[in-house]
Amino acid sequence: MKKLLLLLLSFLCINLYAQNLVDTLLHNKNVVLEEFTGIHCVFCPDGHVIAQSIYTTYPQRVSLINVHTGSYAPPNAGEPDFRTPFGSALSSQSNLNGYPAGTVNRHLFSFSQNGGTALSRSDWQLATITILSQLSPVNIAALAQHDTITNELIINVELYYTDSQTVSQNYLNVAITQDSILGPQTGAQTHNPTAIVPGPWSPTYSHQHMLRHLVTGQWGEVLDSITPGTFISRRYTWQVPHDINDIPVLIENLNVVCFVTEQSQEILNGTETLVTILPQPISSIHEIIPIKNDG
Repeated sequence: MKKLLLLLLSFLCINLYAQNLVDTLLHNKNVVLEEFTGIHCVFCPDGHVIAQSIYTTYPQRVSLINVHTGSYAPPNAGEPDFRTPFGSALSSQSNLNGYPAGTVNRHLFSFSQNGGTALSRSDWQLATITILSQLSPVNIAALAQHDTITNELIINVELYYTDSQTVSQNYLNVAITQDSILGPQTGAQTHNPTAIVPGPWSPTYSHQHMLRHLVTGQWGEVLDSITPGTFISRRYTWQVPHDINDIPVLIENLNVVCFVTEQSQEILNGTETLVTILPQPISSIHEIIPIKNDG
């Protein structure tokens, strides 16, 4: 009787990522809508509804980043703290005048607030249509994968420049957002009751697109080579924490929003990607013994 040994050697689940995420054709800009919000803002749920409607209307063309900041964001006793170290600077540069407010590609429109980039929620739709009709000088694509062994989020970003610019540098930004975070929300019953779920607060609200972290820092990583025909590839890793401000970070609810800016202001293009889970490596030896029938 012969024994057949089947040896399954350890192998690494290496991402078969190649430089083919981004294409070289001319494309219009995508939209990044940064919404400044807070759990004690009465009209912020209405802003959430408007932003989500825009997001749904233009699939794969609009990314949402909900930034909890300002006077309506500090939690009361027993409430979660959704603020980040980045929110104050983001809202300050927009010159917002009241909440909710939002920026659409951080563009300065004629109808912006206080001479800045902040827009009232009633203007987000028009601003989105305007930006979506403009050609982008840079294409962007991204892939985000979670390594369950190292608990790292691996983010690959590709850029291809299709047109020239009047500036000499751009900045690449990588933001982590999270959906379905439960917490309180003033005004939810009136302005977004469909987001109310069972929970400990009255009401308990399911928060979406919440900014959790900026992997590339407050204003992004500088890009010096931005001439037409330039291809840029970047890989970032983020060690995923168990929680941020005692709020669990759940991989299945994470999204990654990548965008390119002129310095800290105008967003030239952006993209959003879900996080996929890398398969775990296999390391085992199996002995297979065939059965011989002498009859």
